[in-house]
Amino acid sequence: MSEVKTQRETILAIKDLVVEYEVKDDNNVRAVDHVSLDLKRGEVLGLVGESGCGKSTLGFSLIGLLKGGSIKSGEVLLDGEKISNLMRQEYKKIRGPEISAIFQASQNVLNPTQKVINHFIDTYKAHGEWNKDRMEDIKQILNRLDISPSRLDDYPFQFSGGMQQRIVIALSLILNPKLLIADEPTTALDVLVQAKILKLLRELKEELDLTMILISHDLGVVAENSSRVAIMYAGQIVELASAKSIFKNPKHPYTEALIEAIPDVKDFEKKQQKSIPGSPPDLKNPPSGCRFANRCKYALPICKETAVDLIVLGEENGVERKTRCLKYYDEYQSEFKEVAK
Repeated sequence: MSEVKTQRETILAIKDLVVEYEVKDDNNVRAVDHVSLDLKRGEVLGLVGESGCGKSTLGFSLIGLLKGGSIKSGEVLLDGEKISNLMRQEYKKIRGPEISAIFQASQNVLNPTQKVINHFIDTYKAHGEWNKDRMEDIKQILNRLDISPSRLDDYPFQFSGGMQQRIVIALSLILNPKLLIADEPTTALDVLVQAKILKLLRELKEELDLTMILISHDLGVVAENSSRVAIMYAGQIVELASAKSIFKNPKHPYTEALIEAIPDVKDFEKKQQKSIPGSPPDLKNPPSGCRFANRCKYALPICKETAVDLIVLGEENGVERKTRCLKYYDEYQSEFKEVAK
C-alpha cells in the first residue's frame, strides 16, 4: 500500500503561474499566463504547442534559467516546498539533485574545450559531492547509455550528435533528480537516432521511476511517451487530458488542428495535408477573448470578446479532462453546432 501511495504523491504543483519578459517599450511579453499544473511522482507529462507558445519558458521557470524574464505571480511547489522566486544561488543548489533538464541542442550544452569526464566532475563539484568513488557511478550510467567509459577522456566534438545527446542525458541524471525536464530532447537528431533516444527515455523512466515533463512541438512524440498531455497556446493551457483521450477525441479546436496537421505516412499522397491558418497572437498585446479565435474554424463573434477559463469536462482514462472553449458552455452549444455543419 505504501508503494501505491508514493506513486500518487504530487511531486510538482504549479499554481496560477505568470512569467513575463521585459522589453524596451515597457509593454512586457507575458509568455506564461496563469498556468496551473500538477505532476504525480513517476508520471510523464507531455507539454505540446507551436514555437513561441511558452512551453520552454514554463520549463525554464521551474529551474531558474529565465533570461530576461521573471515570475511575476503564482508559485511552484516541489514536494510541497516553494521553489519559485528563489535567489540565484538557491536555484543552483536544487538544479541537479532536485530538478534537472535535458536541453534541445546538446552541442550547445557541452563545452567543446572540456573532456567529457570534466563535465561530470564539474557537476558533482557544483554540489560538493565529488570524490573518486563517483567514477563507478559515471561508468555505470554511460554503460547504460551505450557509451564506453573508455571515452571519458574524449572531447564532445569526437562524438556523433546522438552520442552527445546521450552524454547530456547522463549528466542530467547523474545526481538522481526528483524531476526531469526534457525540452525537445530529440530536435536536432535524425529519425533513427530520435527513436533510440525516446526508447531510452522510456526505459530509464521505468527503471529509475523518473518523473518527467516532456516538452515538444510534436504531438505524436508526446502522445506516445506521456501518460498525460497539456496543450499550450499563446501562453495558456488550452487542453489537459490523458494521451489516449487527446488523440482519440480532441476537445479544443487547436488540439484538433494540431492532429489534422500530422502527416499520414501510409497515405501521404491521398491525404490532403492541413495547416493551421494565420499566426499566434502578439503576447505583448494579446486579444481580450479566446486567443485562438482568429484561427479557429468554429469561432463565433463572442469568442473574440469573451475570455474563458479551463473548464472540467469530466474524467477519461482515469484523468480529469479540461479544456478552454466556449462551445462547451450550455448557452452556446446550439450556435457552435450550426457552425460545425
